[in-house]
Amino acid sequence: MTPPKKTRGRNPGFLPMSEEMMKHFGWCRENGIYIAVIPDWKSSEEWIIEITIKEKITEDPNRYSGIEALKKMYEYCKYYYNKYND
Repeated sequence: MTPPKKTRGRNPGFLPMSEEMMKHFGWCRENGIYIAVIPDWKSSEEWIIEITIKEKITEDPNRYSGIEALKKMYEYCKYYYNKYND
């Protein structure tokens, strides 16, 4: 009997976070705003940005490459941080 092959998920890559990015990301989490990069399984390489605020889930209508999706996720964190802290 052949053991099953290990399956691997997808990884968007790595984008180092600056102190400012960590501040924005942390603030969002503390305030119930969750922004995630998830695979678009209909495409072999595209990613979706999913935003959850107070149990309401929305998706960015655009699709992004891995690193571009991570950059966009941080842009959303900064947007919500600035929107509610001005």
